[in-house]
Amino acid sequence: MEKVFSKKRLLKELNDCPSYEGIDPAELAEKLAGLAEIGRTVGGGVSRFPYKVEEKQAKQLFSGWMEEMGLAVKEDAIGNLFGRLDGENPDLPVVLTGSHLDSVPNGGAFDGPLGCVSSLLAVKALIQSGAPLKRSVELVVFVDEEGTRFNNSLFGSRTLMGEVKKEDLMKFKDQNGKVLYEAMKESGFDPDNISSAYRNPKEIHAFLELHIEQGKRLEAEGKNIGIVNGIAGPVWTSFTFYGETDHAGNTPMEYRKDTVAAAGEFILAVEQMPRIFSETAVATVGKMNIFPNGTNVIAGKTELMVDARDIDENARDRMIAALKNTAKEIAQKRGLSVEVKEEVKIPPVVVPNKIQEAVREAAETSGLTAINIPSGAGHDAMIMGKYVPSGMIFVPSLNGKSHSPEEWTSLPDCVNGIQVMKKALKRLAND
Repeated sequence: MEKVFSKKRLLKELNDCPSYEGIDPAELAEKLAGLAEIGRTVGGGVSRFPYKVEEKQAKQLFSGWMEEMGLAVKEDAIGNLFGRLDGENPDLPVVLTGSHLDSVPNGGAFDGPLGCVSSLLAVKALIQSGAPLKRSVELVVFVDEEGTRFNNSLFGSRTLMGEVKKEDLMKFKDQNGKVLYEAMKESGFDPDNISSAYRNPKEIHAFLELHIEQGKRLEAEGKNIGIVNGIAGPVWTSFTFYGETDHAGNTPMEYRKDTVAAAGEFILAVEQMPRIFSETAVATVGKMNIFPNGTNVIAGKTELMVDARDIDENARDRMIAALKNTAKEIAQKRGLSVEVKEEVKIPPVVVPNKIQEAVREAAETSGLTAINIPSGAGHDAMIMGKYVPSGMIFVPSLNGKSHSPEEWTSLPDCVNGIQVMKKALKRLAND
């Protein structure tokens, strides 16, 4: 069985696709395949990084599609790409929809591109239907969502909302030492005029993004659509245990001050902690450093990083406080010390009821099954949601795979997502 993206694999499911007015599954497959060829890797994945030729080619292709639909297309000073469909009252705040086209190294063909193409084809279906729209609808392709090249994720949406200043552009470099500011200038953009890319939040009525789930719940429960009710805010906290470095052979067990053993006990506590505070909380130890890291040496220092997330900020913060206390208790019991530092803290975003209801109604009136689901991953909607009403539509991911060449969402599931996007956009544009 083929495990990576191909147009042929996608079209095998063409006859299984539902029929919705104005939505052509073959066109969807064609457009996803066209994007997937840009930056294609030997392993069947996709590598497209900001301010590189592959990302430029992908945006040019997408820009052409928007122009063919009659949208007014523009690119701002940093590379965010827009396509506007005017409503009956162009002066009203707009409905914004879209995602991103950049990728992680050797990533998949759906993360980002499916969101962009879904918004594109949903708007195309609305145009073809002749349905009146009170508000204008704007498509957006955000630049540098993944943060792969400059370790500066969600750059396009943060800039749009005025969070990035000119001086910030000098702080980020790629692995070759290229400064973000210089990369932007070399690509023909205008970093000196970054403020022109800012958008007044009052000009945006709502933002809606479609995305693959990047998890297994929709698939496991046999549901068509995930109605995202919140986007979890991550907190990264480092815990460093200090003990004594000793010989592994000559130090009796009762005399040891082993920081790896303490870290192991703490890691098990991290695994158990989320269930105590919230059904939607998660906590992970994904990074650990042992010093001096020798096979026959009792480690006198062990560092680990905890990623804790929840859509409930209060529950998340109480969980982190409990983890800090647990680390101190473990250290005290073992005759060690522990240093705790909060490295990153981002507030969660709650999706407004009006957007959840728009997505729910769109799914139900299309005969699709839907469930509420939190997003544990960060998305541009997380940034937008800090300033304007924002929501997300999830479609199933095969085996939960993402950020890999094996990332896959069936063509029928993609088409269902476009149908829900179309109806939800229509409702929001007529608010």
